[in-house]
Amino acid sequence: MSRVHIAVIGALLVSACSSVTPFPIRTGDVCFRCRRVISDERLGAETVGGGLASKFRAPGCLARYLADHPNDTSAVFVTDYTSGKFVSAENAFFVQTMDRNTGERDYIAYKDRAAAGAEAFSRRTSAVTWAAVLEQTKKDQRGN
Repeated sequence: MSRVHIAVIGALLVSACSSVTPFPIRTGDVCFRCRRVISDERLGAETVGGGLASKFRAPGCLARYLADHPNDTSAVFVTDYTSGKFVSAENAFFVQTMDRNTGERDYIAYKDRAAAGAEAFSRRTSAVTWAAVLEQTKKDQRGN
């Protein structure tokens, strides 16, 4: 086997072992943070790290968990509200909403900036990044 073949096989093995895939979220799953039932799969979020997946009922619940656990280095995924498919939280846009059951601020995630913008416009707010969601959550928890 040539060096090129060995290098290609090695690269494929490394990439296969390092890829992180989220697990499906289903209605009825329980949120890792608040222990409430996930009632809308399109709002679900997930962390994957160390071979474990933790499911969250919505991006806001996940952000509160991460604010409380700043050393968590898990991969973070949110569900694109339009397609129902996972997207990295870093690549999503978020629109603030209010959880009718708890009165807590939460977010709807969109992969597409235009879809997030349209939803934000209808709610008279702005679409924000995951970094902004985390920052706002940390401020809220500090009481600012």
